[in-house]
Amino acid sequence: MTWVVVASMALLMCVGLSARHSAGSRASFFVAGRRGSVRSIGGSLLATVVGGSATIGVAGLVYQRGLSGIWWSLVGSIGLAVLAVAVVPRIRRFDVYTLPGLIERLYGRRVATVAALLIVVAWTGVLSGQIVAASRVVGAMGTGSPWLWMTVFSIVIIVYAVVGGQSAIIRTDLAQALMIVLGLSVGAVFLVSGFSGSGGLLESLPPGSLSFPVSADFGWSDLATMCVLVGAVYVVGPDIYTRVFSARDAVTARRAALWAAAVGVPVAFLVGLMGLAARVLAPGIVAEEALPWLAANAFPSGVAAVVFAGLLAALMSSADTILLGQGVVLADDVLGRIWKVDDARAVMVARASVIGVGLLSLVLALTLRGVIASLLFAYSVFTSGIVGPVLLGLFGGSLRPSGSAALTGMCVGGALGLCGAIPGPDFPLKSELSLIGMGLSVAIPLAWTFIRVRSRHGQRMV
Repeated sequence: MTWVVVASMALLMCVGLSARHSAGSRASFFVAGRRGSVRSIGGSLLATVVGGSATIGVAGLVYQRGLSGIWWSLVGSIGLAVLAVAVVPRIRRFDVYTLPGLIERLYGRRVATVAALLIVVAWTGVLSGQIVAASRVVGAMGTGSPWLWMTVFSIVIIVYAVVGGQSAIIRTDLAQALMIVLGLSVGAVFLVSGFSGSGGLLESLPPGSLSFPVSADFGWSDLATMCVLVGAVYVVGPDIYTRVFSARDAVTARRAALWAAAVGVPVAFLVGLMGLAARVLAPGIVAEEALPWLAANAFPSGVAAVVFAGLLAALMSSADTILLGQGVVLADDVLGRIWKVDDARAVMVARASVIGVGLLSLVLALTLRGVIASLLFAYSVFTSGIVGPVLLGLFGGSLRPSGSAALTGMCVGGALGLCGAIPGPDFPLKSELSLIGMGLSVAIPLAWTFIRVRSRHGQRMV
């Protein structure tokens, strides 16, 4: 199956490099000139959210605890729907390129710089998770060493992201979205037919496998935590916002997000079906190897090729979006503020940042073990610190906090999220620290603002 990897990467490299003439200016490189259509932005959003966690990770969760494992993807669709209905019209009022750029408009440059650094650190871990997932896919093929393929995978996405910028990412994402849906659909159809229909598969499953929406291993509190920690990343997420800012207008971005949310639901069930099949066919394997194991062992060569191509497309589509997004954040919201670069140099700095972030993520990937674990670590830190203050800034109205109040909430929430996510011995409330941190990231700025308003009101009365 080595030819599948090589052909898929070569195809996507060609598609990405075809955008090399569309990345000369800051607007072109950062947000593709804000020319994205519903089809291109919707396909890009779908390809972005259906990455390593929504394929390798979700199949592993379903393998471990049954159908309830698909909630990781379903809360993503819920988050995209909330984004489309409530948030897109507000954030498209601002002429910015990135999430930290939006935060600067809400709270000032100091808060935006802190947020940018936190985002780069957190999403470098997310990118590393995609690279780890890629190693699981190619490892199932039994060809070459995982570290070699991780290196090749990283170099490919770095090259076309550096050369073509956002236009290259959107073009490749659209092709990758088609490959993802095709690969999962073909694989699911073959599995069902192999079990003599869906009834054969259902009869072969261990007891409790179809428990939904909760199960013995996944209760209502777990679902609530996932909705907050994972779903919030789709409502306020740097990679998602780059797509919203790349659309031609708010209506286009809104329709694209709703389309991606709708298509994401059947995709989640397709992945869940494959995770259930692996639970029957390969008991005892490492959970996150369920989907790669199926691709390598349960399909004839032609079907396996289509499934492998879809899996690689899923991983590359998320990885390249995250890579470019983090490079742009680092270049525009951190280094660009320090050096005060013009448009031409901003693109050069962004390209250098993409290379740096990509290589750092590759190094981290070589030390990571789990896809979901690495992503949940990053999501916990980000959600606890960033999401609450951003939503307060967008929807707070007269209670919008000052920059100092927002920064305090951001730091306290992020620190608690980090403490709760760090591996190590358990202690009381450790599993709830991320939720507590998110709550405090909202409560502290609100309390600060309320005290300030009351103080001013008292001074007027005097």
